[in-house]
Parts: sequence; structure tokens; C-alpha cells
Amino acid sequence: MRLKKYLPEFIDDIKEFQELDATISTEIDELREKILQLQDNQFIESANSEGLSRYEKIFSIPYAEDVATRRFNILNKYNSTIPFTLMWLTNMLNTTLGRGNFLLDMNYNQYTLTISVLASKEYLIETLYNDLRKKIPCNLVLNITTLAPVEVDSYVGVYIRAADTINM
Repeated sequence: MRLKKYLPEFIDDIKEFQELDATISTEIDELREKILQLQDNQFIESANSEGLSRYEKIFSIPYAEDVATRRFNILNKYNSTIPFTLMWLTNMLNTTLGRGNFLLDMNYNQYTLTISVLASKEYLIETLYNDLRKKIPCNLVLNITTLAPVEVDSYVGVYIRAADTINM
């Protein structure tokens, strides 16, 4: 941010004001960046390492090397509400894994819950399993598998029919 634009024009050529402008503008830019990062640290999805450390301290979560794993662990702990419902589980998985990164199948007859996670999120499976085992009813069998994307050529046919209606 340049403070020069807020000063009268006759001051533009004075060297002292040019130096003040350069010095103060640099400090204001640094302050603005810190304020923006402080705002980002209020949300788990946009927090930097310092913000994630604060959440880990609040929730007593052990430190992990990978930022994505740290964020997942914090979101997992943050979203640990009970009672268990399928809607709650879907929302929790959307928040922690991301919308579209998993498939959820509940077999009511066999009391089996199957969660299929994209291969790109495979490193989260163990943590997800351990956490869900504590939250879901104990009579449910929990299976977590990985999904690999498959590319298939798709062909679509379209038939359009146009007609005029004549009323007499």
C-alpha cells in the first residue's frame, strides 16, 4: 500500500517523504499479510502450520508431519459428535475427505457399513477407521476400501422429435 497517494502533490519531490513512504508502506504491507493470515487461521481448511498447531494444542492431538494429515486429524476431532446417523457420517466425510472423494454404502440386512475412499486419500484410511470405530454403533461391521479411477469411453445417442400441432 502506497501512502504517497494520500499526501498532497507538492510533497512528492521531498526525499524525506519518499523514504517515509517506502518504509511505512513496507510495514503496512507486512501487517496486512499478518492480519489476513490471522483471519485464515480461524478456519481449519485455510489455517497455516501455526494455526494448525493451535488447534492441535486445543484438542490434544499429536503432531503429524504432513499438513493434510494434520488438517484431517483436526477436522476429524472437531466433527466428532454423537449420536451416529448416516447424514451425520456423510457430512463428516464431506468435511474431512472432501465432497466426491468417497462412496458410502450401508447394508442394513447384514449390519455392514462400507466406505470406499479415493486412492489419493488412501493415507487417511487408518486414522479414519480408528476414529469411526469409536463413533459408530458397535454392532456395525466397518469396511474401508480404496477406489481407483477408471477411464471408460462413453457414447451417448440422442433422438429429437419435433412436431407441429394444428387445431381446427
